[in-house]
Amino acid sequence: MHHRIVATLAAAASAAIATTVMAAAPASAYSPNPRIIQHDSAQTVYCPCRFNDAIDGTYFQKDDGGVGTKAVFGNASGHALAKVEFHPLDEILWVYDVSNDGDGLYYKVSYEGDGGRWGLYTPPGTSDAWDVRKVNLDIPEGRRVTITVYDDKAMTDKVYTLSARA
Repeated sequence: MHHRIVATLAAAASAAIATTVMAAAPASAYSPNPRIIQHDSAQTVYCPCRFNDAIDGTYFQKDDGGVGTKAVFGNASGHALAKVEFHPLDEILWVYDVSNDGDGLYYKVSYEGDGGRWGLYTPPGTSDAWDVRKVNLDIPEGRRVTITVYDDKAMTDKVYTLSARA
C-alpha cells in the first residue's frame, strides 16, 4: 500500500512539473519546416513587375541594378503560412505571417560590405489573421543582400536562403 501512495505522488509530481515546463516554453517550431510554395525574383531594371500570389501579390518598381525577390512559405499541403519580400527601390523588406497559429518565421537580413551588417526581423505576432511588418533597411545601392529564413529566434533551424541586390 505504501508503495502505491509513493508511486501515485511521484506520478502527480512529474505531471505537474511537465505541465509547468510545457506552459513556460515558447511556441514550438513548425515540424516539418515550411517549404517554398512560390519564389519569384526580378532584375528591377526591367520593372515595373507584378507577381501574383495567394496572399496579396508583389509589385517591384524600377530600380537600376537591383534584384527584387519574394518567397511564399507553406505547409506540406501547400497552405500559405508566411511571405517575405525584398524591394530594391528604397531597400524595403516586407515580412508576413498569414497563419495565426502561434508560430512564425524569422528573417535574418545581411548585406556585403560595412563589416557584415545584419538584422533579425519577424512580423509583430498579434491575434490578427495576418501580421505584416515593413522595414526600411537603408542598404547602400548595389550591395548583395542575403535573407536567411529561420524557424526559431535563436537562428538554429534554417528553412531557406534568398538572395537579392539593393
